[in-house]
Amino acid sequence: MIKVLGIKIIDRIKEAGLTQVVLSRHSSVITTRLGFHEVTDEVCSREAYIILHLSGDPVDSKKLITELKEILGIEIREMVFAGSNKIPEKEITSGLTEILGILMERSHDVINSVQKLLTAYGCNIRTRLGVNEMFFGEPAGLIILELTGDKKQRDLLEKDLKALEQIRVKKMVF
Repeated sequence: MIKVLGIKIIDRIKEAGLTQVVLSRHSSVITTRLGFHEVTDEVCSREAYIILHLSGDPVDSKKLITELKEILGIEIREMVFAGSNKIPEKEITSGLTEILGILMERSHDVINSVQKLLTAYGCNIRTRLGVNEMFFGEPAGLIILELTGDKKQRDLLEKDLKALEQIRVKKMVF
């Protein structure tokens, strides 16, 4: 099983410190961490996002999630890749920030097909993170995307990715 956790911090000034304490306490289950927020010359957004790639004992991951849920002012979403891809999931489909998770076999053909799609929809990808992974004992690639731009184009990207063989696609929306 592969678990990706998305955290939206509504007010970084108030909640980032508490969130960091919990993340530090449970750092042994965090394989990869990506944090981002909008910054320009005029504005430094108080809203922020953290994407966590979790591994290790599922009991320890559950403790992390339980502690995070106790912090007021953050929202949490989970993306789990396990077993069959046919399991229906409760999915939130409207929001301002969309995160796609792509789990794929590490074969030349699959990698090329995914890369062609990501290049074609490049104007809709704000952030991209790639992680090497093992899934059911086989080498796999996990790609996490923060999407931006036209909603129809984001939906087409997701549809085109799901049409490919040998990959699994999950989504979280804040």
